Amino acid sequence: MSAKRALVAGAGGFLGRSIVRAFHGNGWEVRALVHRPERIPLVEEVGGVATLGSLLDVPRLREACRGCEVLVHVASSDPSGPEGPEGARRTRVEGARALRAAAEAEGVRRLVIGSGYWVYADNPGTITETSPLDPRGESAVNRETELAALEGAGPGAPEVLVVRPGMVYGAGSWLAGIVEALREGTYRYIDQGRNPWSFVSLPDAGEGFARVAERGRAGEIYNLVDGVPMAWRDFGDRLSERMGLSPPGSLDRSQAEALYGPEVAHHLSARRACSAAKIRSLGWAPVHADVVHGLAQLGDWLRSGDPERGSR
Repeated sequence: MSAKRALVAGAGGFLGRSIVRAFHGNGWEVRALVHRPERIPLVEEVGGVATLGSLLDVPRLREACRGCEVLVHVASSDPSGPEGPEGARRTRVEGARALRAAAEAEGVRRLVIGSGYWVYADNPGTITETSPLDPRGESAVNRETELAALEGAGPGAPEVLVVRPGMVYGAGSWLAGIVEALREGTYRYIDQGRNPWSFVSLPDAGEGFARVAERGRAGEIYNLVDGVPMAWRDFGDRLSERMGLSPPGSLDRSQAEALYGPEVAHHLSARRACSAAKIRSLGWAPVHADVVHGLAQLGDWLRSGDPERGSR
């Protein structure tokens, strides 16, 4: 019996490689769509079969999708890069439309869209998949990406599912930036940093995407978090302690907006305690039950001083 086949767009990124690894570990043949040749060895070492190409190259994309059962979209580009914010938006939004069209043309059964939990509004309670939204900045692009994929729903169209990860932590990405700022003594909370964040470890995030692809219901949204929120300050203080450093200080809101910009300051200070009940109903359970357990597994990396930002 031949293996099931999936295509992961954005496979060379921090989250993408974890998704490739999870699919491969669950017995899938994984085509790994990457935009830069130097990413090919990175996806091959986690079990992907690399395909060099762009989401906006229709013939190449259709060829990559051919014979697949599932497509996963976590492709992104840096808004501060050469193509700027509009290039980043094209990768996300137009990439979703291109994947949906390719899936329909090639008879692919389902399309899984990676988004983010920053699309939700500040919430004093527990966030579920039906909670109010307030996407701003980059999260507005994520929401637009979701809608671009969902807009073609109907008979004959691929099934679309949306995954909204919380703070995906691991040895790289945003956590590398915090680690570097803590070492430099420049990291600061906003106000007292008592707002809760929701987390999920990088390996558990990859497994969550695979589980949604295999067992999720068409048209549904799934929050991907470990279900154990932690106040931003408590997280940062524990991280500092593991690194042998003093805890950070604070900024007031006006200082934070001047330093980070109003949209980022809003996101950093928003309350996002997120439920994991829906994704757990698919049989997913995180190996790292909470961020305290997950950080313990990163001890060597946290102490190493490696400034790597997720290129592995």
